[in-house]
This record gives sequence, structure tokens and C-alpha cells, in this order.
Amino acid sequence: MLLSRQEAQLVFKLHCALMHFVKEQIQGAAVVESAAAYSSLPPEKRQEVVQAFLGRLDLIDVFIDANPARLSEEELGIVSSWRHLVAGRFIALRQFKKHMVLLACDAKSTAYGVTGLVDPMERVIRKPLPAMVQTVLLPFRGKIIYDGIVSTFNVTFGPGSRRGFEEDFRTAKANNGIVTSLPWEAPASKPDVDNRKLRPIRAPQVRTATVHEVLKQVVTMTDAFCQTHLNEEYRALCQRLAEKLAAKRPSPLLRGELRTWACGVIRTIGWVNFLADRSQSPHMKLPVIDQAFGVGESTGQGKAKAIRQLLKIHQFDHRWTLPSRWESNPIIWTLQDPNGLMIDIRRQPVAMQRAAFKQGLIPYVPADRTAAAVQEPISTSTSRRLFQFKITLRGTEPVIWRRIQVLDDTLDKLHEHVQTAMGWTNSHLHHFFIQGRRCGDPELLEDGLEPFTGLDSTKTLISALLPADSAPISFEYHYDFGDSWVHDVHFEGSPPPQPGVAYPKCLEGERACPPEDVGGIGGYAEYLEAMADPSHERHQEMLDWNGPFNPAAFNPHLANHVMQEGMPDWRKMV
Repeated sequence: MLLSRQEAQLVFKLHCALMHFVKEQIQGAAVVESAAAYSSLPPEKRQEVVQAFLGRLDLIDVFIDANPARLSEEELGIVSSWRHLVAGRFIALRQFKKHMVLLACDAKSTAYGVTGLVDPMERVIRKPLPAMVQTVLLPFRGKIIYDGIVSTFNVTFGPGSRRGFEEDFRTAKANNGIVTSLPWEAPASKPDVDNRKLRPIRAPQVRTATVHEVLKQVVTMTDAFCQTHLNEEYRALCQRLAEKLAAKRPSPLLRGELRTWACGVIRTIGWVNFLADRSQSPHMKLPVIDQAFGVGESTGQGKAKAIRQLLKIHQFDHRWTLPSRWESNPIIWTLQDPNGLMIDIRRQPVAMQRAAFKQGLIPYVPADRTAAAVQEPISTSTSRRLFQFKITLRGTEPVIWRRIQVLDDTLDKLHEHVQTAMGWTNSHLHHFFIQGRRCGDPELLEDGLEPFTGLDSTKTLISALLPADSAPISFEYHYDFGDSWVHDVHFEGSPPPQPGVAYPKCLEGERACPPEDVGGIGGYAEYLEAMADPSHERHQEMLDWNGPFNPAAFNPHLANHVMQEGMPDWRKMV
């Protein structure tokens, strides 16, 4: 079904008027051309205006108040409804008589029924279905339309991928139906009456297991399944996903049967990596996972969906894609540039690649990986012992922490690894306290009054101070004696180095490192309070001092890259 000719003309009229107004606001001065001139702009220029609009939906109210196009009340009401738009990537799945089904590429996988404007969307897309597209969905008189711009991707899907989309569509349709109007909210879930009747009544039990104990049981189940039916890459990703769920507060793993969580974890990783696609290796139908854990298919689907929504996991999500498939998956590397055009980041300058990597948009910097390929690999000889540490910044709440693996070297080198993993800049003095002994660089810590009597960290090896039997111990790392940042470093053992793995390595962590010279724990708390409140008397002062700051941001891939790149000599104190 298409809009009538009059309705299509009205949509173009209103959208052009609004985008022309947005363009005026962006340029900061009146635009000479008429509103209709927007439609004659090149596609990349229109995309640029649309992207600016998506970041400034408040301009809808400004447009309505000014009403520069002298629209009627009904027309202004239509524009006002566009604040409920949905923008993003979708899988164009099927062209029905009434609408095109677009499946959202997000954790919810909502199915939208979109009405065409002057041509069926299938003709506009010009690719075999299913196809990945990017567009903006708008409400219009009880229907969902699009803004007239559809970007497509040069990606084809195998039979398994198509079956996966169909499964997601069936699930979305069963849960919420096909959404044909905006705004839309997911209905409250209904209790499964039949299953409740079949479930025997049991006396309430109080779960006494800790999160760590529960996590261990879930990982044991996922490890066993992946080792038997999948491979090591799946096993590692499933373990990391289970650890993410355990790290939530409160952890969802403390609710429900553990086998359903194990099933949901494997289903989620399988869903992201198109496990059901026969062209993939390994491949497996997702219901087989449910059968292996003895849970119903609807239960397995529901648990996987809950995990995707909780952790905002979407299809083609590089965070949960098998590393061996990073390079062969073009979606991972397809990003939107500032002009709204879709680009392959691998073909862009290294500075742009590093910026995308820093934002967590890609798994690594392609240019750096290419350069490293011609260099001699980092030695992973078993003659050098590997150490695993968990580093926690004392006094922070929520806790700021990192987990790293480093090969045996001097304590001075461990200091550099802690600096790069945490995000410090090595701008101040430091020392260790290990089993009651002070360790540091004598040249830096010598004050001229009395000689330094501790251990020389530039000559003392990590292995000389830690237990040979890998028994866990804790010690302290102090940085910036003015701000007094104390790090609790917990030695977790010495796993065997893995062939082909580069060390040092940042495994995981949470939350951003505080800014340098913020004033220690107390000053950091005041800084966060001022940054969180734009009306705070020191908000602008803090913003000017350090720029925008997201305390929850941490990218383990970036930390890993910085650790392996090492700390340049110019950053060391002299």
C-alpha cells in the first residue's frame, strides 16, 4: 500500500519545510533558497541535514513556534508527531500488500510495517530481500512512513541468516505484532498461564549462592557445550558474556534457573554470529541448544532476548562477533561519516580509524594491525612467566577496575602496564608496597636528604617478589603522592601463555579513569557532581578544564591497544 498522491505531496512539503529550517539553524543564518530547494540537494547533503536533525529533535518545537512555512494547525500537528520517529538500521524482510516489514537491528528486533510514499519500498531498495537499510521512520495519520531517504549496504545473507531473520520476525510478531503506528511501547508481558498450571508447586527457597558461585556454574555449562559442539572462540565469548551478566548489580543470574541462563548465553552469541547459517562453520539450529539444556524453545528465545535487551546487543555487534570473522564481516567496518554517508572505515586515514576505535565502534585499528603484520610477533615463550592481576582503584564507588595479563619483567614495566591499562598519563611519582617492602625508581624517589632504602623497581623482576606456586596475594600501587591514588593489585595466578596471543593484554574492566590532578577521591567526587549538573556553579569551569567526561566509559579494546603500544619515553618523568 502507498500513500495517496495528495498525502505523499503533503509529506514532502512538511519534511522539506522542516529540513530547510534545520539547515538554517545549522548555518546560523537565513538560507536564501526556498524550502523546496532541500529536495534538490545531493543525497549526501540531505543526509547531512537529516543527521543534524536527529541530534537536535528540540528543533521541532522551535519550528512549530516560529511556523516559518505558515502551516495549518493540522500540518503542525503532523510535524509535532515526528518527535516519535525511529531512526537506525533495519533488515528489509518482506514486501506485503499493505506495507514493507522492517526488522530493527537492535536488541528488541521490533518489526515495523512501513507504508511506501510514491513507490513500494522494495522498488526503492533495489536489492534482493532480505537487505540491510538505514532510514528514519515517521508517524503519519496512523501509519508509519519513512523520510524519503533509504541507504543500502552491499551485504548479502545466506540461508541461515535468512532463517534467523525469519525466526526473529516470528518472535517479534508473536510478542508485539507488526508495529504500524508511532509512538509505540512494548506491552507488558503476560504470565504464561499454561506453563504455570503444569509447573508443580514448590515451597519457596532462598538462594544462598553468591554471584561468583552462580557464575562458575553457568560458565561450566557453557564451556562444556562449546567444547563439545562449537569451538574455543564461542567458549571464550560465552564466558565473557556470562561475566558481564554477573557484573550487573543486582546480577540477573541470581534469578531463574541457571541452565536457562547458560542456554540464553549460547543462544545470544549464536544469534549474533548467525550460528544457524549452513554457510558458517560451526553451524547449528538454535532450538538444538534448547534441547541440549532441556528447556523449551520459547524459554530459550525469551532468555536470549532478555540478555540482548539488558546488554544492548544487536546483530553484527562486533563486541560479540567471533574474532576470526571480524575481517570478513563488512558491517563491522561500515560506519557513518559526519556527512551521513556510509563508509568503510578500513579505507579511511589512520586518525579516523583510531577515533572510531576509541569510541568503541570497531574492534581494532586496521592500519595498526596491518603494520604489525610485517613485524616480528611478540614472544610468548613459556620461558617467560605470565602474570594475571586485577587492579582496583581504592575508594571509588562504583568501583573502577581492570584485569590484565603481563609477561615477567621489571616492576618498572609493571608500573607502565598499570598506567596504560587504567588510563593515567604517568605525570607523577609512584611506588609499590609489596609484602611490606617499598619498591620504586631510586632516581625519582631520592629526595636528597636520605638515601632510598627500598627495592629498585627498574631492576627487580615481578617473579622475584610473587609466589612461585601462584598463590594469590595482594599489594599496593601508589600514584601521585599529592592526589594519593591507591590501587589494590590482586595477583590472580600465572596462566600459561597462549600461542599467537600478544602480551601485555587488558582482559576487561569497568569505568573511566579519573582526570589527572582532579584532587584525589574527594576532588573526583566533587568533579562528578559538578559535571552531572549543568546548573552547578562549577559545571562550566570543570567543562572548560577537562572537556566532556563520561565516568562510565571504558573500552577494553582501546586499553589493550594502548598497553601493547607502550608508553613513549617522553611521558616518563625525568
